[in-house]
Amino acid sequence: INDRRMLKLCAEACGFAPEEHDKVFIILDKMDKIGIEGVKNELISEGYDENNVNKYIELYKNCDTVAVEDFAASLGEAGKKIAADLSTIMRCASAATVGGCKLAFDPTLVRGMSYYTGTIFEIRMDGYGYSVGGGGRYDEMLGKFMGQKVPACGFSLGFERIVSALADSGFVPPTAKKS
Repeated sequence: INDRRMLKLCAEACGFAPEEHDKVFIILDKMDKIGIEGVKNELISEGYDENNVNKYIELYKNCDTVAVEDFAASLGEAGKKIAADLSTIMRCASAATVGGCKLAFDPTLVRGMSYYTGTIFEIRMDGYGYSVGGGGRYDEMLGKFMGQKVPACGFSLGFERIVSALADSGFVPPTAKKS
């Protein structure tokens, strides 16, 4: 779980202009594939100011197991408010889960769609290098079609990925009973 507002605060704190955010976030989203040095090198190769890049990379060093409050501590009152919101969501969602599900803050989670405006999440399964679902809050999208502000949250599931994971685990679907 993460929050697009947190991503924006981080980028702003490091000197990236708002029009640069989406491209910077797309590069950050590759962290799990290319590592922190890969993210740094790609940001520099894209022509971003090296001082801004170094500040940005410093934020994300050692973020694998960081608590949301600790990560947001350097981002001022706005960061603390977002961290409190995420903590509440995580506490409530954790209380409602069954089957050994665990929820974790991931400051590098981006969900590449720029229409997200707040909390974002992905659903992952141990042993798989991809998500099987994801979504988030997108307050501004529906309003464009309806002519008024409408808060919204949505998600999608990767049906093929879930079926593949079930097949890998040996799951056999129940058959219909004949009458």
